[in-house]
Amino acid sequence: MAQLQVTDINVPNLLKKLKTNEWLVPQFQREFVWSNAAVISLVNSIIDARPIGMITLWEQQDQSALVLEPISIPDWDPEVGRTGQRQYTSESSRPGRYYAVLDGRQRSTALAMAFGGLRAQSGLYRHSGNFYLDVAATDENERVKFVSLKEVERRKIVTLAGAISQGLFPLASEDPDSLMGQWMSYLQHIRNPDYYTGGKLPDVDELERRNQVLSRAFAGILNTKLAVYIVPNEYNLADICDIFETLNTTGTKVSPVDLIHSGLFNDTATDVGGPVLLREEIDSLGELDGAVGWSSSKDRPELIAQFVAAAHVALDTKPTPRKTAGQKEVRITSVKSGDLLAIPSGFWRKVFENNSIFAGFIGGFQNAVAGGHFGMSECPYPASAAVYVALRWFLEFDSTPAVHWNIDKLDRLFRAFFWRNVLHTRYDQGFLTQIGTDIRQMKEFLQSTRSDTADDFWRTQANLWLDNAVGPRPSIEDIGQVVTDGDEKGALRRGALLLLHARAGVDPINPDLSINLESGTMDLHHIYPKDWCKNNAGGPLQEILDHTVAERDWVNSAANLIPMHRRTNNEWRKLSPATFLAQTGASYDNNQDVWARYFVSRDSFDELLLGEGGVTAFWKMRADAISQEIFGRTIV
Repeated sequence: MAQLQVTDINVPNLLKKLKTNEWLVPQFQREFVWSNAAVISLVNSIIDARPIGMITLWEQQDQSALVLEPISIPDWDPEVGRTGQRQYTSESSRPGRYYAVLDGRQRSTALAMAFGGLRAQSGLYRHSGNFYLDVAATDENERVKFVSLKEVERRKIVTLAGAISQGLFPLASEDPDSLMGQWMSYLQHIRNPDYYTGGKLPDVDELERRNQVLSRAFAGILNTKLAVYIVPNEYNLADICDIFETLNTTGTKVSPVDLIHSGLFNDTATDVGGPVLLREEIDSLGELDGAVGWSSSKDRPELIAQFVAAAHVALDTKPTPRKTAGQKEVRITSVKSGDLLAIPSGFWRKVFENNSIFAGFIGGFQNAVAGGHFGMSECPYPASAAVYVALRWFLEFDSTPAVHWNIDKLDRLFRAFFWRNVLHTRYDQGFLTQIGTDIRQMKEFLQSTRSDTADDFWRTQANLWLDNAVGPRPSIEDIGQVVTDGDEKGALRRGALLLLHARAGVDPINPDLSINLESGTMDLHHIYPKDWCKNNAGGPLQEILDHTVAERDWVNSAANLIPMHRRTNNEWRKLSPATFLAQTGASYDNNQDVWARYFVSRDSFDELLLGEGGVTAFWKMRADAISQEIFGRTIV
């Protein structure tokens, strides 16, 4: 049997092989699942000329029976009226010799998105946008940005000049053969006044710094190589299945929590109080008020480690970090893996000895931002809670008489910070470094509070700080766009629904049924059931029920969802609201406080009773109520 080959390839040549169908993926492989943040991480590695892994290929010939296709990502297919696949290919046929990508589909697709221009054209999908090199960014972790197509239009970076004037250079070229020429032209454009607003170049030092960032990125794209492992075509399908199974089931990744657990046990095994068992402590924390739904050894256990690292960052008097792997000097500056591994054992023990207080800080975060409790899975950017928890830890354990801010001021400031952060999708580009910066900057602002500072003056200064640190206050119209569109994804989707989760207490029809967080019986259910909406989408309500006509998904939006017990939903889901409310004898007066808490006013309830005639008015009234509440939380 022929020998397996090992070679390498750079980014432009890889793109060409993908686009000409020389490299194809087996149809049975899982679809692309990487987030945009994961793509950014890969691009950063390329820019820094770091190792970027390996791709395994299986050589094919024309008579191959293996079903292969170009790499692709989900996108709307208008011809069939549903989700299809947008392929990265310029050819309708394949060359005589071609290869199946056995391992490396995710990495190949990510490279085609970042550098080849593969993107979803419909804004309904998360990969609808462009990747840019941001030479204006001073933090290396913020050099690469993903900007949605909607944001591209809003920020006026459709043209190359518009982008460069804001320090943004598109990473992608539609033609792999033109990629190098495109980047060589960037080295000229960066010094050309024609590409800057008003023809004004940055100052000399800043321009030189930006040019170095650009040149380094160019060198990384040109020189970084991906290892390629080629299996000859003499191998049969059975051999390949064995290889494929091995590639995808062995080498289980060791998480930072696994390493921390082991290190903590070794460090504390002989302590008088016994060893600290990290996973058990995390589970115990999750049973305490405030941390329910947030602390689990099986579901994102690293989140608690991030909270603890953040608390260390916030301290003035910091315990000495734990050294690992022979490091000479260690600092905990944010919530990256290295920071988590450096948390000293004594600090872990102190946190768990004060676990009820720590859980209370997590609960305090929930109350501050939403006025009620909600789980980690419902929270946009759960890691953002680390900023709040850290500053509460500082206030509790490291404060001095010179500190003149309190929990009330922190709650008000953080509430607005949280909502602006979500609505600007600020952590979409990655948060591991940014959280440390946010802790330090928020603490610095709070520490500037004097004992004689008038509250009105403090509020004004706080809102100015938010404008600079996070971004301007979003408009009520922008918030309304999020609340009325069930096609929103990620943080915006969770943000639109968060207050509904936080306000869940009892069922709106039967208040004897508890649906709070601890009950496990609550979910958000459709007020106008999906089947009812589907059956009426072709009639006079098409303009609002058909999301292709309405240009938004009202049916699955926050405006049409309400906290409800599963039992009630099983009865309601078969009927229109008017029919169901009439059959159950439900009225607004019988449960007024609950309806109002779930953003249903007396007027909007009356619209529910009108059947088809009330749909549009009800949704708009309810969307406005939710939007107004969120809007009020974006300012101190």
